[in-house]
Amino acid sequence: MGNFGHHAAGSIASGAVVSAAAYYGLQSSVADAAAGGLLCALSGLIPDIDSPVSRPSDIIANFASVLAPIFILQSLDASEYSTSVLLIIAFTLYVAVRYGLRAVVSRMTAHRGMIHSIPSAIIWGAFVFLAFRRSPFMVKNIMAASAAIGFFVHLLIDEMFSLVDISGGKITPKSSSGTALKFFGHSTIANIFTYSLLAAVLYLCAKSSGFIGK
Repeated sequence: MGNFGHHAAGSIASGAVVSAAAYYGLQSSVADAAAGGLLCALSGLIPDIDSPVSRPSDIIANFASVLAPIFILQSLDASEYSTSVLLIIAFTLYVAVRYGLRAVVSRMTAHRGMIHSIPSAIIWGAFVFLAFRRSPFMVKNIMAASAAIGFFVHLLIDEMFSLVDISGGKITPKSSSGTALKFFGHSTIANIFTYSLLAAVLYLCAKSSGFIGK
């Protein structure tokens, strides 16, 4: 699989491409194009959050703890709460995500399990779509696509480094080949959970977009 350097380089490169495509191709604002590129770059590190100890998981946990209060608070009517209450909510969310996310993920996942899969890339894109629910439809789609692309690039890099084993002068597929770009894992429970979550978030996205009755 690719190491941190490979994933960081791939994430940054894909983020730059996505940002340019959003700005020049879709005529999005500078802020939206930059946000899409940033999301893409960060999403390229997310799959490795299932690793017990890794630089990507540390980075993602740090950023998630900052972003969670932003997205949660924007869904609330701030006028109904005092500044003190909002501060307490934001701090509580920060602590919960910063110290709880890694613990939950480490207990519920295995490295290169279903988090390293195509359905998970779609799920992540759907989560981002829902997080931007107050944004215009085009912006929501740009952000969701940017997140999913960054996630997918990580899987692609892992798969590329798993295709061949050139150690000892031999060019043969590694045992990890096929473990990144996959639709199903070895755990039936993980498969059921992943596809149930996928169906749920796609339903919420469709409902949020007005494609199905509210």
